[in-house]
Amino acid sequence: MFVDQKLWSVRERFTVNDELGGPVYQVEGSLFQIPKQFTIRDLAGRERARVWKKPISWQARFFVEVEGVPVATIQKEVSLFKPRYTIDGPGISVTGDFWSMSFELLKAGAPIGRVDKKWMTMRDKYAIEIERVEDELLVLGVVLAIDYVKRTEQSAAAAG
Repeated sequence: MFVDQKLWSVRERFTVNDELGGPVYQVEGSLFQIPKQFTIRDLAGRERARVWKKPISWQARFFVEVEGVPVATIQKEVSLFKPRYTIDGPGISVTGDFWSMSFELLKAGAPIGRVDKKWMTMRDKYAIEIERVEDELLVLGVVLAIDYVKRTEQSAAAAG
C-alpha cells in the first residue's frame, strides 16, 4: 500500500492506494482544529480509524482508534540526535530509522508492517507493507502520527 501525500497541502486530504495504484482509503486531516486529528475512511465513506493528538503535552502524543476501539498510543521521546517514539499497545514495538521514515512495526516480536519513504518525488510518498490485513489501520495510523510530528518539526525549524 502507498500513502501519497501532497506537500504543502492546505486541506490535508490524500489517498492511500494499493500496490496497483487503486484507492483503498481516504485520509482527511483536521484543519485548524484542536485536537489535531486524521480520519481514515473506506471508499464508501465510513470512518474506519482515527488518529488524534493530545492537545496539551510536553512531547507529541497521538492516540490510534480502529473501529472506535483504542489500539495504540504513540509518544515522541526526548532525544538529541534522532527522533525516538514509544508505542503503547498490545505487544507493539517499533524499530528502525524514524528520521528517514524507514521502520518496522512488531507485535509480540513478529513483524506486522514495514514503512519506507520513497525519495526523489515532489510528494511525501510512503510504501507500507502489511503482513496481515487486520493490522492495516494500526500501521497506517502510526505512519500518519509520526509523519505529522516530523512535518511540524521541520516547519518550525524552517520558520525559526
